[in-house]
Amino acid sequence: MKKTTRDTAFQAILVLTAVVLVNVVASGWFFRLDLTKDKVNTLSPATEELLHQLKDRLLVRVYFNSDLPSPYSANRIALTDMLQELRSMSGGKLEYDVIDPVNDAEVEKGTSEGIPQVQVQVVNNDKLEVKRAMMGLVMEYQARKQVIPVIESLANFEYEVASRVERLVNPNKKTIAIAQGNGEPSFGEIQQVDRALSGRYNLIPVDFSSPVPDSVSALLVIQPTTAFADSQLYNLDQYMMDRGRAAFFTSMVNASMQSQFATDLSMNLSPLFRSYGFDVKKDLVRDAVCASVSVMQREAGFTMQTEIPNPYIPIIGNLDKSFVVTQNLHQVILPFVSEIDTSYSKALHLSVRSFAVSSTRSGIQKGVYNLDPTVQFTNSMFDEHSLLLGAAITGPIRSVLPDTGRFAILSPNRRGSGSERIVVIGSGDFVQDAFMSNPENLSIVLNTVDYLTDDIGLVAIRSKTFLPPPLEPVSEAVRITTKDLIIALPPLMVLAIGLLYWRRTVRRRNVYRDSLVHEGERTDEQDD
Repeated sequence: MKKTTRDTAFQAILVLTAVVLVNVVASGWFFRLDLTKDKVNTLSPATEELLHQLKDRLLVRVYFNSDLPSPYSANRIALTDMLQELRSMSGGKLEYDVIDPVNDAEVEKGTSEGIPQVQVQVVNNDKLEVKRAMMGLVMEYQARKQVIPVIESLANFEYEVASRVERLVNPNKKTIAIAQGNGEPSFGEIQQVDRALSGRYNLIPVDFSSPVPDSVSALLVIQPTTAFADSQLYNLDQYMMDRGRAAFFTSMVNASMQSQFATDLSMNLSPLFRSYGFDVKKDLVRDAVCASVSVMQREAGFTMQTEIPNPYIPIIGNLDKSFVVTQNLHQVILPFVSEIDTSYSKALHLSVRSFAVSSTRSGIQKGVYNLDPTVQFTNSMFDEHSLLLGAAITGPIRSVLPDTGRFAILSPNRRGSGSERIVVIGSGDFVQDAFMSNPENLSIVLNTVDYLTDDIGLVAIRSKTFLPPPLEPVSEAVRITTKDLIIALPPLMVLAIGLLYWRRTVRRRNVYRDSLVHEGERTDEQDD
């Protein structure tokens, strides 16, 4: 008996020791199973690469109240899990501390580090109350700091963390020039793009009245509306020959949603564009897959605000998801977009990557423009398909400016180095704040800048989305059939179930009646 007890105790000690050893070894590992289709809950390789660049400890201080209701409480748990995974991925160089700011000293410390108190609604004793809380974090690395003031959602948290780690590891910002002076939208009209880019890049305006500064790594030309002077064309061309990294977001039509009319633009850019392998046509593309606008309509003596589709605000879902600019994006809204012609690239031996085309039911309007969405659209107006709306061009571009000696001695056959990258989208309005309600409009702009500056590591992280993908467009006949089925199917199912139940009841009644008859016959036979 004593030997059995000793053996049992020895086995228990062995099991306990094994459990402790397994926990010690596993403490440095972090494992999660991601069952989502696009692996949105799995950290990207770009994040892992950034963490491997850490040469010193990265300290993360999280200020997040623990007594908050859902969904904030779930966000706090998910945030802790993600930080644990980041720590494991960093090889222990990332350290984090989750602080529950319940006293004045902790609140004051968080506020001094840039974490504000925000108001959240809390249900307490069946009463709706407003509570002040902190939901942010501070990252500190080699005496440099980055702050995420408020974490309301974890949908884009990995990108927020990775972009700030990149700023801490690589504090020197590249410079992005945004064209101004020819009717382009001001910085105040593209505030969301301005804020998103300013975190990683230095933004400066350029009007091409003088040479583009040498510090500029990429150029954005967004919907100019007035003609470029010869000197401006020269300075623009000089930049393209020297560095050749530019995005042209522009239509050749000046359209107004308020007036519902548009006019062709003459900006003197076509000769330069064609020497770079493309041109933007003077037309507007309409698409049956489009966004809706609110209009006032009078019906039965009443004026009502209704939502109607506007074919001149296409929703572009035909995107090349394997290309860096549109990687994993589902749809972008391109209002008043013009078709792009890349036929000029063939003779120049340039490479073209088409990344955005219209749907199979699209059309073109040119010359006279009536943008009233209430007009009657016919099927013949949507007899085009797959019109090119966005493309990237690479290769040695060529200058076409004559050697006049007016600005400088320049060979008319001067060519670029071959590392040029040009992104062209036939719309400039999509960059403005009015159309940034679609988050992927902002993503395509940021992806473009990263592509032009070779900072493509964060593109895969930014393009991850927790939103469900949009439904695939279907024909009008399919929509009508589906609607009719939704209306008719429930009552038909109820009727079918009722008939089956009635038939079963009748069958059971007949069986019961037959059994009674047989029982009566047997009784009569017994009596006889």
